[in-house]
Formats: sequence, C-alpha cells, structure tokens
Amino acid sequence: MKRLLLICIAALSAAVAVAQNVSPTVNWPYMYPDFVEGEMEKMGGQIEKGRYNIHLNVGALHYLNDGTIKEHPTVGVKSMTIGDDVYRNVGGKMLKVLAQTEGGFVVMETLANFTGIISRDGAYGGAVANRDKTFSHQENNGSFNGYLVTDNYKDLIAIKDDSDKVPVTRKIFIVIGHQMIFANKSTVIDMTGVDKKAFSAFLKSNDIKWKDPEDLVKVIDYIRDTAEYVQTED
Repeated sequence: MKRLLLICIAALSAAVAVAQNVSPTVNWPYMYPDFVEGEMEKMGGQIEKGRYNIHLNVGALHYLNDGTIKEHPTVGVKSMTIGDDVYRNVGGKMLKVLAQTEGGFVVMETLANFTGIISRDGAYGGAVANRDKTFSHQENNGSFNGYLVTDNYKDLIAIKDDSDKVPVTRKIFIVIGHQMIFANKSTVIDMTGVDKKAFSAFLKSNDIKWKDPEDLVKVIDYIRDTAEYVQTED
C-alpha cells in the first residue's frame, strides 16, 4: 500500500489558493500580512514558539523580539508551523509543505522579484514611502536576509502598503532524501537511476498532473521504489 500522508489533504486547494494570494510590497517583503504565531522544531527536537514570517527575497525566517524584527538562522532548524502552514528547511530556505509521504515531500518556493525596483545605490529608491534609510541584515546582523526599510515592527507595519507591490514567482519541487528536484517531467526523468521508458508509462497510466501535490507524492513513491541512487533522509 502506498504511504500517503498528505498535509491537510482536505485543505490543499485552499492552501494553494492562499499561497497564490501572497501580495508583498517593497516595504513589506513577507509571505504573510502580519507576523503569525507559530512553532519551530529544531533538529534535536526542541520546540520554540513565537511570531514568525518568511522574507520572500531568499526564504529567510524572521521573528519578533520585543518589537524588533530579527532573523533566525535556519541552520539547525528542521521544520516549523506558521498558523496552519507547515514549512521544512530545504537547503537553508524555509519552504511551504504542500504534501508529504514517507519517501519525501512536496514543497512550494515563493519568491518576490525585487530586482526591477532596487535603485542603483542598492536601496529601494522612489518605490519606498516614509523612509529615512534602507538597510540589510547582512550589514546589521551578520547574515543576508534581504532588505527591510526598518527592523522596528510597529514602524514597518504602519507603512507596509505605502509602496509598490512586488511580483511573485512560485515553483513546486519534490524533495527526496537530500535532493530538491523541480517538479516537471523533463527534470525528473533525467534523474540518475530513473528508467525513462518505465517512468513515462507510469506517468501515463496514473495521469500525473505536475501541479497537483497529491499526484506528486505518487511520483515520490515511484522514485523511491524504483531508483537505486536516492539517499535516505537523516
């Protein structure tokens, strides 16, 4: 029997719809319209509670500390929940889990494209309202997690809508062992250990849709059952 353990399977469509409604601005480069109560699980099993958000420049994890926005290093973080959403640490980025099976999981990467609106001097230029200075945590906290107008939470949320909206791109990946693979036929079929003819027959017989998380767990299970190269997750 296939090992199908979907994350909130009844709510998958709603979860994807919410993700598609993400609307960051230059002043508010985040996944959520506010910092949200959540729990972070570390590799050793420790749980930390707080109010979190995901910076959409590089998938960095931000949290509130006495009214100040800070970054939490993703090293040592296994997973977390923010509201009803589940995230996994994949290559240092916190990515939203759409579905999972014992063999791996399906994630969505959501990134905002700030390239077109950053001015020549590296700041956000005229697109930002009510600012004295822009800065990055690379300069202030020792780790790069994208630009913020200010790290003062009250000041930032007060001006979050006083700036241009930022275009968002979304990509779906399957994660098997230590590998993150873009979820499309041409990428997966070229993986070492995948029999192209047999895999194509599997896709056809199961009518696999590459944007359907439930179908993608079938792909994960197929790869785990047939490809010899896949590493097991630590």
